[in-house]
Amino acid sequence: MLKGQIKEVEAIINDIVSRDESRINAASAHILSSGGKRIRPYFVLLSGSFGQNRHVELIKTAAALEIVHMASLVHDDYIDNSSKRRGKDAIHEVWDGQTSVQTGHYLLASALQLISDIDNTDFHQYFSDIILEVCYGEFDQLYDRYDSAVSLTEYLRRINRKTAVLIEASCKLGAMSTDTDAQTVFHLAKFGHFMGMSYQIIDDILDYTSSEEVLGKPVGSDIRNGHVTLPLMFAAEDAAVKKELNRLSAGQTDEYFNQLIDYVKKKGIEPASTVSRKYAEKAKFHLLQLPESDDRQQMEELLAKMTKRIF
Repeated sequence: MLKGQIKEVEAIINDIVSRDESRINAASAHILSSGGKRIRPYFVLLSGSFGQNRHVELIKTAAALEIVHMASLVHDDYIDNSSKRRGKDAIHEVWDGQTSVQTGHYLLASALQLISDIDNTDFHQYFSDIILEVCYGEFDQLYDRYDSAVSLTEYLRRINRKTAVLIEASCKLGAMSTDTDAQTVFHLAKFGHFMGMSYQIIDDILDYTSSEEVLGKPVGSDIRNGHVTLPLMFAAEDAAVKKELNRLSAGQTDEYFNQLIDYVKKKGIEPASTVSRKYAEKAKFHLLQLPESDDRQQMEELLAKMTKRIF
C-alpha cells in the first residue's frame, strides 16, 4: 500500500512541475529528475497511519513537504555554488542564478497552494513556521561559510534547520493531517527531530568518507564550500588541525582542502559517528512509545537504514 501511495505523491509533484513549458517548470522538472529517497513522504504516510483515514489530506501533505525539500535543495546549490546535485548539473549551471532563486520560490508557493484546502488552523500555522525555519537555515548556511570559529551550538542549529525540521514536520504534519491524538503527535515529532539530526550528521560524515561516484558530487564538498561540520570540528580538537582550519578561506588550494579531508578521516569520523548514534537512540526511544503496529515496525526499519547508510 505504501508504494502505491508514494506513486500518488509522485503524480502530484509531476503535475506541478509540468503545468506549462516555462523555464521555471523546466527547472522544477530538472531538480525532480535528479531523484531522491523520498524520505519525507514515507514518514508523512507512516505517521498518518496512527490517526483517522484521511487519504487525500495525507497524500497532499506528503507531496507538499517533498516540494519544500526540493525548493531548499535548489536554494542550497545556488548559495554554495555547487555544480552538481546527485550527479546532475545544478539548476544555476543549466540556466542561471535568477532562474534558480525563482524556481525555489515557485516550489514553495506550490507547496502552500497544495495544502490550502486542509481545514486545520494549527496545521497551517506549523507548516508556515517550518518554511520560515528552512529559510532561516539557508541564511545560516550563507553566513557561516568560511567561518572556522563556528560553535557546536551554531552547527546543531544549522543542521536542525537544514534537515531535521523537515523530517520532524513530516512526522508531525502526517499525524496532524489525520487528527492523531496529541501524545502520539508529540512522540512522532520527537522521533522525526532526533532522526533528522542523526541523518544529517551521517550525511556530513559521508561527505568525507564516500566517493564522488556515490555522492554525485566531489568528496569534501562541504569544506570546499566553506562549511565546517561536526567531523571537522572534532578533528580540529587537535591543535595542529585547528591551526590549519584557522586559515580557511575561499581562495585556498586543493592541496590545503585535501589535507583537511585527510585530518578528518583520521580524527573526526569516529566521534561524529558516536553523536549520530546517540541521536538515533533518542529517536528510537520515542518511536517505542507508540502503539505496536506494522507501520511502527516500518519506521523502525527505516530509522536503522537511514542512520547506518553508506550513501
